[in-house]
Amino acid sequence: MHDHQHPHSALTPEQLQQQLADAGLRATRQRLLILGSLLVLPGHPTAEQVHQRVTEQLSSVSLGTVYKALDSFVAAGLTRRVASAEGSRRRYDADCTEHHHLVCADTQEIIDYCDPQLDDLIRNFFAAKGLPGFQPHSFSLHVTGNRVADSSAAGPAKQTT
Repeated sequence: MHDHQHPHSALTPEQLQQQLADAGLRATRQRLLILGSLLVLPGHPTAEQVHQRVTEQLSSVSLGTVYKALDSFVAAGLTRRVASAEGSRRRYDADCTEHHHLVCADTQEIIDYCDPQLDDLIRNFFAAKGLPGFQPHSFSLHVTGNRVADSSAAGPAKQTT
């Protein structure tokens, strides 16, 4: 496993405004702060973690506003919602590139996992089997398990939480 710098972590306010505009969203001060916070927080933050960071800069932003903004980002394709090991907590992933998630049931850590060979296996499987009445466009595998002492067995992954 190796650490992975978030591809959007150094966006300027102008670039954040452009991302929102490209997604068809108004660039309000709250949305800019929420998107900027999501992009710099490590791993797969919860709405509560985003809210905590946003209120350090603008104390009047409510948790409900953060949830609404994050949901609008998901709908617009700026971020993805990621299932967590504990199930009830929503986590968000600003990395919308194709990748999978390994979830440690002990620590709740979510590890991004990239493997082109696995992607090919999945594509080939569905091409051969087909899904009657359904045409897949993308996929993301979610694997729950536990970290083991020998992390070299995990293969090519981007370690995040």
